[in-house]
Amino acid sequence: MKTAVVYDFLITKGGMDRAAAILAREFKADIWTTSYAPEDTYPELKKLKIFQHPLTFLPRQGLMQIEAVFKFRRMDLSDYDLILSSGDWGKHVGMRSGNHPQLHFENTVVRPFYDLYPFIKSRLPTHRRQLFKLWVWWMRGLDKQAVQKIDKIICNSEVTKGRIKRYYGRDAEVVWVPVNVKRFKHRKPENFYLSVQRIAPPKRVELQIETFRRLPSEKLVIAGPYDDRIYFEELRKNAPRNVEFVGTISDEEIVDLYSRCKAAVQTSIDEDFGQVPLEAMASGKPCIAVNEGGFRISITHGKTGLLVDPPYVENLIKVIKNFGRYEFDPVACRKRAEMFAEEKWVEKIKSAAREVLR
Repeated sequence: MKTAVVYDFLITKGGMDRAAAILAREFKADIWTTSYAPEDTYPELKKLKIFQHPLTFLPRQGLMQIEAVFKFRRMDLSDYDLILSSGDWGKHVGMRSGNHPQLHFENTVVRPFYDLYPFIKSRLPTHRRQLFKLWVWWMRGLDKQAVQKIDKIICNSEVTKGRIKRYYGRDAEVVWVPVNVKRFKHRKPENFYLSVQRIAPPKRVELQIETFRRLPSEKLVIAGPYDDRIYFEELRKNAPRNVEFVGTISDEEIVDLYSRCKAAVQTSIDEDFGQVPLEAMASGKPCIAVNEGGFRISITHGKTGLLVDPPYVENLIKVIKNFGRYEFDPVACRKRAEMFAEEKWVEKIKSAAREVLR
């Protein structure tokens, strides 16, 4: 069976970039994308056959997404027996009638078009809001059009499944996310907490910074690239000395940080699922997260982490101050992560692929 894996762009070390590599390996598939930066993403992608359609507007927000949409809509994948798409823009490949059957993995709906629209609009300067409104109105229409062409949708959580039904009127099958548990290791915790994410306003990293500002004897290490330079610079400028930004780091370095931290910390707005808690658990470490969205699914409160209610800063402070009173079993944490092991995710997708090929 000739299979194509389609993904937005391969220019960072994100969870879906790795997922694209896993799918291409397991299905012996080619990868079709827009821009590919071998030195900025996972090295295993270099072993795979990748067809690029580079973006001329990268990294200009707004324009690069429009360009990506139309590049995918023009791709001819009619020689393939199965199209496995994922990402915000890769789904548009199904607009071409020959690019089917299409099995699409929805890691998240395009949240700036839907539930995060008011939040993002409120942060923009007045002169940019009208432009943003027009951009979303047009792109949202294209997004909904593309989703209706997909043959079958699979997704990462019940939270995402609910959003797919709410915004698109489509059903979806939950297959969770892939975690390569074997690559993580556990070591004796050292005196720091770890925060891993793309640094963008919906991640609410400012809550973490304010929490640790009021806990000068504790340390927070923040790892990950930024999506919004202005937001990132503001965070870095206001961060106290006990908060360290390490930026984009290697796989080996992130595994090492997970292995040595006390716990991971997460504050995203209504996260779809969240891979960070599972990576922490695979390292035998708990995760402290806001009591919203997918964190309620991945974290078993009191056993593999702690879910914190509003007001978040005040309650994060209380939890971290009293963290020594909690007991978390590294074996129980790792067993929780193993429920989402990469092998199980691949088998669920292969089952969905067999269904769509009938």
